[in-house]
Amino acid sequence: MTVIAIGAVLAASACSSSASNTSGGSSGAAAAGGSVAAAKNAAAIAKLPADVKQRGSIVVAMDVSSPPNHFMDTDGKTIVGVDADIAKLLGQALGLKVTIAGANFDAIIPGLAGKKYDIAIAQMSPTLEREKVLDFVDYFSSGTAVAVAAGNPLKMTIDSMCGRKIAVLKGSFQESTRLPEYSAKCKTAGKGAIAPSSFPDQQATVLALTSGRVDGVMQDSPVLAYAQKKGAAIEVAGVAHVSAVGIGITKGSGMLDPIHTAMESLITSKAYKQALEKWGVGAGAVTDAKVNDNS
Repeated sequence: MTVIAIGAVLAASACSSSASNTSGGSSGAAAAGGSVAAAKNAAAIAKLPADVKQRGSIVVAMDVSSPPNHFMDTDGKTIVGVDADIAKLLGQALGLKVTIAGANFDAIIPGLAGKKYDIAIAQMSPTLEREKVLDFVDYFSSGTAVAVAAGNPLKMTIDSMCGRKIAVLKGSFQESTRLPEYSAKCKTAGKGAIAPSSFPDQQATVLALTSGRVDGVMQDSPVLAYAQKKGAAIEVAGVAHVSAVGIGITKGSGMLDPIHTAMESLITSKAYKQALEKWGVGAGAVTDAKVNDNS
């Protein structure tokens, strides 16, 4: 299935925030796709807030438009991808059932604030602004990439976007930080500023590029590499700024310590490595579950 086909599925499901799937973390069942299950972590379980222990479950938010990180399966109901598998492994380690809830990226933090979700596993970069309301535990790393039309007719790279129209995901780190940084460099050099064009989901940014509405797309590198691999008429023209992304946890929720403890053990496990390799992103494995790492 090509990325265009995935986009069609997403359009049909309207990227509904009610889309979800549930995994029984306490059952010891294997992770998605027959992967190795994560062992329960008694130390992490002991740190869970009393209300979460009593409930026996958590709701994990993620976008549904960014394969291979998180996207809707062909059934139009099940959210799959790297982040979905990490959420299931985390649930197994914590002895909790996990419900994965789909949401547009820019609606995730408001959803956490409104207690609609317990945590977010959504390739979210820890930033000082986000850390005003969330704590983060590193679980993966990726870079920022720029994709151009196949054949790169404009001969554009990540360092030569001045005066170009570049698509970004609404609410993303690329929109708030990376693209403005590059545009400021253009202005300093006396060149034209970059014209940002924001879209509600990452599939839409790729479609904007392939339809000629923008000159390039700035996104997380695994997303663009996957789109190219699946047949989209694009090519990655440069990758930079490789850094960790974190699990977003509402401050004061009591979930930081148990999740940190669980992730510290998970990242050394076979289950974690297999989950990443399953989606072709093994290079994104982290070796330290750092807290609020915005370096």
